[in-house]
Amino acid sequence: MHYYKIRDFKVIGSEFALKLENAGVLTTEHLLEKAGDMKSRSKLAGTTAISEMLITKWVALANLMRVEGITMPYGELLFGLGVDSTDKLLTFQPRDLVLKLEELNKIKKMVPDAPKFEDVEKWQAELRTPIFANV
Repeated sequence: MHYYKIRDFKVIGSEFALKLENAGVLTTEHLLEKAGDMKSRSKLAGTTAISEMLITKWVALANLMRVEGITMPYGELLFGLGVDSTDKLLTFQPRDLVLKLEELNKIKKMVPDAPKFEDVEKWQAELRTPIFANV
């Protein structure tokens, strides 16, 4: 499972990273712990003066990027398709997801190459391991 320092989580930016750090959110693991549900996201938004919508997106990306091989660009591509959680990632058939990601990427040009079938299979296999079952 992969976690990142908030300062290294590029989508957040330095100004927001500082606000999160001041609220005790130093890593994406802390972000998931302190903003994992709607009530806690609302509380963190109030504490940091960061919009709840932004925090919700960051939580979704942090959740997806715990998976080996899901980089920020792939996370944003998945999020753009409406895949906003690891649970939702598991609901797709790999081939269907790849086709949808390729289609979205043709339109939005978010990554040089959309994930391959084998990538999605690996992601889903990792999500089915015991380490993810307890998160």
